[in-house]
Amino acid sequence: MVNHFVNGEAVSVGGYSSDLFNPSTGAKIGSVLNAGAQELGAAAQAAHKAFGSWSAKGLGHRAEILLACRQMIIEHRDALIEICTVEAGKTFADASAEVDKGIEGLAYGASMGSWLRSATTQNVSTGIDVMDARYPVGVICTVSPFNFPVMIPLVQCAMAIACGNTVIAKPSEKVPSAFRLIAELMHKAGLPAGVLNVVNGGREVVEAMIEHPQVAGLSFVGSTAVAKQLRIKGIENDKRVQAFGSGKNHMIILPDADLDMAADAAASAAFGAAGQRCMAISVVVAVGNIGDQLVAKIAERIPSIKIGPASDRDVQLGPVISSESQQRINNLIDGVEASGAKLCVDGRLGDDQEGWLVGATLVDNVKPGMPIYDNEVFGPVLSVVRASTYKDAMEIIASHPLGNGAAIFTRDGGAAKHYADNVQAGMVGINVPIPVPPWNHSFGGWKDSAFTDSKISGPEALNFHTSVKAIVSRWPDPSSSKVDLGFLRNDG
Repeated sequence: MVNHFVNGEAVSVGGYSSDLFNPSTGAKIGSVLNAGAQELGAAAQAAHKAFGSWSAKGLGHRAEILLACRQMIIEHRDALIEICTVEAGKTFADASAEVDKGIEGLAYGASMGSWLRSATTQNVSTGIDVMDARYPVGVICTVSPFNFPVMIPLVQCAMAIACGNTVIAKPSEKVPSAFRLIAELMHKAGLPAGVLNVVNGGREVVEAMIEHPQVAGLSFVGSTAVAKQLRIKGIENDKRVQAFGSGKNHMIILPDADLDMAADAAASAAFGAAGQRCMAISVVVAVGNIGDQLVAKIAERIPSIKIGPASDRDVQLGPVISSESQQRINNLIDGVEASGAKLCVDGRLGDDQEGWLVGATLVDNVKPGMPIYDNEVFGPVLSVVRASTYKDAMEIIASHPLGNGAAIFTRDGGAAKHYADNVQAGMVGINVPIPVPPWNHSFGGWKDSAFTDSKISGPEALNFHTSVKAIVSRWPDPSSSKVDLGFLRNDG
């Protein structure tokens, strides 16, 4: 059973257990202990107690610890990849890339000393200096999704810890094993007890997080519905919340684009990770008269995509996370033709198929208002929308409430610049289908894809993980002291 990790120790008491499954086979592979308010309270107490000493540590010391954690995780890289393939159904290539991206996050956190800086203005008035100083906020809770069991929680925690906060992490209850191992490895690498704690569970423990008086903030990645609720709850409970939600990412393809390159990119970005990425391209907007040719090119690439269990290292498209996800995706595909779209490639598989597999699916003549368009499918389904002009294409994207990422394929520099400046999405790709930036840049969406004023990474992440004080100081000659009831003045 996957248990909790609190104050540097395994905790196997309280709560209830739920089953874990291998998505490639549908077989039960274990169970996870789910926490409630009581278990969360114990973790909050441990994190709160550790905050005083950890926040006082120097940046150099924190960097050394994070680099030691990074090395420890590198040494256990193969074990983490194996967990991701078995428990999350990730292909070997996808799991390897995710673990490596998470390791990069620790390196970025270790570089905190080079960018956690404060602005100082000297002599704003004679002998008076002003400094904006950043301080860690306290106990940060993190809630991460099933589709990235290593990368997302690792980056969330690395940012918080590097800034001097302590953390209570809640990985997805569907895929808890990888980060439970990471927490223990980081403790062995030198991270003090109580700095990183792990509690498993579902809605009950998240509600306890947002209500606990010793919790200062919550970082959430998941669905838009829950993200919005948590942001509202955060305001009600005086908690800072960064809540990242769903994505329905569009890729415009202009008539001047290299259609072979665009088709390769569309298939890769739509069907990679079985479409279970918040940055997956799920909608291609074909502009002008290229629609038929583009659809044909994408369709001819699908038969060569190898689908199967994640245990096969040659498989490119593995299972979705659960039988419920598989059924929901199949139901959306079921309704495609009734809504007026054309099902070009049907990825639904027979009932005799082992595991929760859905094949690459291509739908043409999709329009806003259709369920396959309006909903985040979160599966290997690519919709093609036709637009007469670039302006029409931009209006289609603007009308969708989600704005996580967006891409354009074109040779026209002017069109690319206009797109980058005007599309309402937080991450934009120009001839790049999945524009995920490195961790020293901002990761996060716009519109209903993010309910936050900050980002997961990059300099903007400091706004969530630290609080700013303006410190006004003067060291005068005591002989010049006098009573003055006015404001500070510019005395030249």
